[in-house]
Amino acid sequence: MLEIMQDYGVSIACFFVVILCLFQTWILKKDFFRPANIYVFTQALTLGVAYLKLNTAMSDFRPLTWIVWIGAMVSFLLGTLTFSLVYPKDQAFKDSSKKWLPDTMEKKYDWYKHFYLTLFLFGVFLLGVIGMVAKVGTLIVFAKDVTKWVSSEANYGVFSIFVMSSPLVVLFSGVASFKSINPYKLIRISCIAISFVTVVLALLAYPSRTSLFLSVGILFILFNYLKKKISVSFIVVTLFLAVALFISVAVVRSQYGGRSLEGMAIDRVVSIPYDYVANNYWNLDFMLNPMSDREKHPFTYGIDAFHGVFEFTMLPGLIRNYYGWDNAFNKSVQKIPGYNTTGYLWEVYKDWGIFGIALFPFCIAFLISFLYEKVHRTKTPLLWMLYALFLYHLGWWFFTAGYKSGLFWLWIYAIFIFGKLCEKRIVSKIKETKHDKVLVE
Repeated sequence: MLEIMQDYGVSIACFFVVILCLFQTWILKKDFFRPANIYVFTQALTLGVAYLKLNTAMSDFRPLTWIVWIGAMVSFLLGTLTFSLVYPKDQAFKDSSKKWLPDTMEKKYDWYKHFYLTLFLFGVFLLGVIGMVAKVGTLIVFAKDVTKWVSSEANYGVFSIFVMSSPLVVLFSGVASFKSINPYKLIRISCIAISFVTVVLALLAYPSRTSLFLSVGILFILFNYLKKKISVSFIVVTLFLAVALFISVAVVRSQYGGRSLEGMAIDRVVSIPYDYVANNYWNLDFMLNPMSDREKHPFTYGIDAFHGVFEFTMLPGLIRNYYGWDNAFNKSVQKIPGYNTTGYLWEVYKDWGIFGIALFPFCIAFLISFLYEKVHRTKTPLLWMLYALFLYHLGWWFFTAGYKSGLFWLWIYAIFIFGKLCEKRIVSKIKETKHDKVLVE
């Protein structure tokens, strides 16, 4: 027993925290998708998996790495706690599992306009699929050399942006699929069909784990709030299914060699999801504590944090090239070639150092806690979409910093603009004629 504790003590501690997150959801009837719970759950689960040390690249964290990882978690929890202390409680908090009348939403939101905008986004996505098929000759999963067409060398131009925006289509169609807020049955059925077709077609056109998990994750979050709270048992089953889906997509892409499961050793198949998770942590430790013969990545002065906001202006790329900073593939900081993901902690550290680790998670926790409270009190499709997108990326922070992507910010702009266009304006009655009547609420 003592030997097990010595070898797997960190994993045991992390898994205990994971069980606590599930326990409070089950026994105390808490909301699993609260920001603090999602952050702690995903960070503890992934670090616990990484510390199983199924790959020799995963070595013990050094002191600075522990300071960064634990410090960021404490900072995030303090942010949520601070919000709960300062936010006014004069309004009654209503449980999101209780439905509100769709006709009330109907007076505030134009679902027909929302549906037309969803069709527009779906059309843009289909245009991307057509453009990629024209270049490849078929859907990528049916191509003879899948690896060639999913590599970074394949250039699809704007069509790849259209296809990779499939989660945005799912977000708009998903929020309109629930009877609790959308009273129009035909729109609901159509949006359910659009969500399904988009997920499947995106996977066939360009097999991407990121897009697939984001689309499915968005639907889970929306279902939890707009239909029925997801049970703990369903969450556990979903984790196992996610591993199976990940392996399937990895095999289709042939990213790790071989074209089928039969052509891969079983231990290699099992190690795929482990390496995918663990490399974020062994790279983090490797970068924070560089060897004496390896140059540490340059400090980015906080400039690189705004890369996503201005990415499509080409300016961030010019700055990165001028100063010799890494791009999204992190080639200079990967411990093992081919495993180049880092998680958000490294991005924050190289932008702002320890000061950023102490402050950045705190600010994000405060802001997303505000959005969480606002969502439950205001209950508008715009806020549901924003919260689902933000919360998913918060849970995915162990893998990547979503805010560094220009595509992420394009989605934010689209959600805000389209959501505002669909909100009905309540006007005052100035005059009333036979041909012009003004609705007053």
